[in-house]
Amino acid sequence: MQRDATASATMPYPRTRQWLHWVSAALILTMPVSGTLMARTADDGLRLNLYQAHLLVGWVVVVLMLVRVVQRVRRPVASPEGLAPWNRALLGGVHWLITIVPLALAVSGSATVLQNDLGPLLQAGTPPPATLAVTQARDAHQAGAYFFLALFVVHVAGVVRYQTTRGDALARMGLRGVPSGRRG
Repeated sequence: MQRDATASATMPYPRTRQWLHWVSAALILTMPVSGTLMARTADDGLRLNLYQAHLLVGWVVVVLMLVRVVQRVRRPVASPEGLAPWNRALLGGVHWLITIVPLALAVSGSATVLQNDLGPLLQAGTPPPATLAVTQARDAHQAGAYFFLALFVVHVAGVVRYQTTRGDALARMGLRGVPSGRRG
């Protein structure tokens, strides 16, 4: 049964979506940190641990994002109240990209591992080299990570803008008691 779009625009996201959002966000925010450290550390043991953790968290993010794609397709959520058509389109585009780009990053990250034959090293517990021999996929992965961080900044800026000027976007995502700009 389809809910009224106006009603769903003011209702909180379902608890499952809130949970997936915040868990995904927390895990995704660890990725640039671990990726940067693993690419720059001279400590072989630390590099091995960071590669393994980065890959594990990356695959968990893939699973979470696939679940979010299915949810997004099966049960779309209405935009918050008071958005201009251009702003609704931007919100929808950013939300879709924030969901899809991590999947593309998994592809480029996997390609980096394959291009440099790192899989057997990581499985054997052998530290990968400090400098990768083949860099095409790694460069694409890094560019995608920067693109994702830019999307993240746009997303957070949009939430802050809406929260301070129009309504309680954070309450929709399960955060109560955060001051909003809603007047009335």
